[in-house]
Amino acid sequence: MINTVLRWLLLLLGIAMFLVYLKSAAYRAWLAGGPPTPNPEGWLFSAWNFLSWSLAFLSGGIGAFLVLGDRQKRIKVGIALLALAIVFWAIPHIREFVAKDACLDSGGKWIGKELRCTYE
Repeated sequence: MINTVLRWLLLLLGIAMFLVYLKSAAYRAWLAGGPPTPNPEGWLFSAWNFLSWSLAFLSGGIGAFLVLGDRQKRIKVGIALLALAIVFWAIPHIREFVAKDACLDSGGKWIGKELRCTYE
């Protein structure tokens, strides 16, 4: 009984967080291309990060739902989805590290709050 409640709770939490982060990604993408903004590159960079995190929540919720089930075949798929969630969660951090490193290597200054490189 508790296992069933926990399975559904984690699935619904994963879906809810997926929708919240997907909405944030769409809004940030709109800001990058919609109204005039001084930093469209930063908004687009942030939109891709939020999209990746939204996919991490979705695959994590579905993966947890399957892992806590009873069938062995579904457990393997659930573990694969949880591993995929970890990859999706790590992608934005790796992207930021690579962008920061490329910026500094080319002689620029990385502005972390704006997620962009400036050359002064």
